[in-house]
Amino acid sequence: MSLPTAPENVILTYALGGGGKSTLIAKALKYLWQKFGIKGRVVNADGGGTQKALTPLIDKGICDIWHIDQWAEQSIFSTMDLATKGWWPSDPSTPNSPLEPPVVEWKECIFCQGESGAKGLTMVPACMTCGKPFPVGTLLKVRRSATPKFEGIGFLAFEGLTAFGDLLMRRLKKADPTGGNTILDGDFRISSSGQAHYGIAQSYLAQYVANSKTLPVKMVMWTALENRGDDEGKPLFGPKGPGKALTTACIPWFTDVLHLDVLAKRVGGAIQKDPNGLEILERKLFLAPHFPPDMPQYKFAAKSSAPADGGMPLVIDASMETYFVELEKAFKKAGELL
Repeated sequence: MSLPTAPENVILTYALGGGGKSTLIAKALKYLWQKFGIKGRVVNADGGGTQKALTPLIDKGICDIWHIDQWAEQSIFSTMDLATKGWWPSDPSTPNSPLEPPVVEWKECIFCQGESGAKGLTMVPACMTCGKPFPVGTLLKVRRSATPKFEGIGFLAFEGLTAFGDLLMRRLKKADPTGGNTILDGDFRISSSGQAHYGIAQSYLAQYVANSKTLPVKMVMWTALENRGDDEGKPLFGPKGPGKALTTACIPWFTDVLHLDVLAKRVGGAIQKDPNGLEILERKLFLAPHFPPDMPQYKFAAKSSAPADGGMPLVIDASMETYFVELEKAFKKAGELL
């Protein structure tokens, strides 16, 4: 299997709870499956809603899900590190089952292009596949191949950044209860977060996102809850993590940051209602910084990887297929203008 060297896009979608983040993951994978035959994996720490949104894809063998929050808390830092490098449980349904790597590295024979048998810096006198001896000073190319269980996987999603941060903070409070205030309730110790805890958690989240940028897949998707932060003294809404500083700091980590929002449908500025007098709601994906009509004093973070002169719309219906199609059109238009 020919493996990508890195994802084309590392997308973050953020929204309020129940806004449809898990559904967008399912829609993204459905599109990639139908167009490229790509299967996906989802590392979930965000509760049961993710499982429900993905059930049709799981039942058809298009998607696998790993509930990482069920793994041992004592090793959650290292488990998340491996997960964001593509490692996967041998049995996702059994908590703490051994993790397996996504790829193997091997050295290619100069004669048959098969597995030479050479490992690391150690050279072998002859190819283990064809048996031909290697001339003195031969340099063998290093190749990477998907492990059997990783064959066909081209999409990974992490649900989500906020939940990962919560797990890290919980572990830090237990490992270092001196960081903040500590209350004893019988034999039970209740600890609050210290300032150092936030910095540690943010640092590791940055590393985990960086890990995901090296995955041998076509696309990576993260989700997060919505949070109010600060941008040079002005109110800013963006992805939620440990500490408000992460809301602005994490935007450069991703190629695309999409704000998913549920808004009242308007026609000519008037809110539309159904026959029962209830507001008609519609989900929208915002692709650039914006000020929603119902909260004009607040700026919401968003960005797209489309070229500036590609004519990418600023807001679309909440459809990942629409997003990918518009992105492709934008790159095509920008290329035609060169």
